[in-house]
Formats: sequence, structure tokens, C-alpha cells
Amino acid sequence: MTSPNEAKPKSLKRDQLVVEELGTELMIYDQKRNQAFCLNQKAAFVWQHCDGQSTAASIAAQMEQSLGEPVDQKVVEFALQSLAQDGLLETSSLLPFVQSGMTRRDVIQKIGVRAAVALPLVTALLVATPKAHASGTSGGGGGRRHHPS
Repeated sequence: MTSPNEAKPKSLKRDQLVVEELGTELMIYDQKRNQAFCLNQKAAFVWQHCDGQSTAASIAAQMEQSLGEPVDQKVVEFALQSLAQDGLLETSSLLPFVQSGMTRRDVIQKIGVRAAVALPLVTALLVATPKAHASGTSGGGGGRRHHPS
């Protein structure tokens, strides 16, 4: 089995995703699962560089060069784990990162609280099904509806 340091993760094929750039963030909609994700700048950078050729160390080096600031490899590994858990990486590239079990707290302890503000963040968003949309509900219950006065 490949160690996390040697793994070369690959993002899902773009033919099943709708990817929209929103400034420095990415909005990714997975058409198969009817699920949307918002990636902050660092998570987006990591996802875009998961080409099946780059390791976590090389992605960290590229991010450091692109952003002009130091980037700890643990930050990239945390992003990879988050992306893997949300199903945004190909299955064959998931295993080493999911097994690492790194939590946000682990990363903060490793890189320091000041750097933690800029951690990669992947946010899953609730997407209403077509049936729920037609009925005017959010599909998750508790959505607000506007009633004209």
C-alpha cells in the first residue's frame, strides 16, 4: 500500500461535475449525487492540483510558491482528507488520506492557531431535489419561505 507521503491523489472527472469559480473559491456540483460543495481558496487549490501525478508535498510546494507564504504539508494532507471524505477524489486515491485520521484540532496543534485561520475548508451544501423545489420546500425542512404581504 502507498504511504500518504507517496500517494498521488486525483480529483473526480469533471464530466460528472459542474465547477464554477467564485473569486478565489470553487463551487462544485456533483450531478450524480445531487450534492454541492464550496471550497475555500486553499481547498480549491489542492483539488485543482490533484492530477494523479502530484504528491501532498509537491502540492504544498506549489501552493507555497503560488500564495507567497509558507504552507505546511499537513495543511495539504488535511485538505486531501476532507476532499476524500466528501467524495471529491477518485476512490483509488482516497485510502491513504482517509486512514491518516487527521482532525482539524491535530492540524491546529501542528501548525499553530494563527495559521489555522487559513486552513482548507470544504463545505457541503444542501441541494433541494427537483420534487422539493417544485413544492416550494427546501427538502431539509425548516427552510424559510417568503409570503407577500
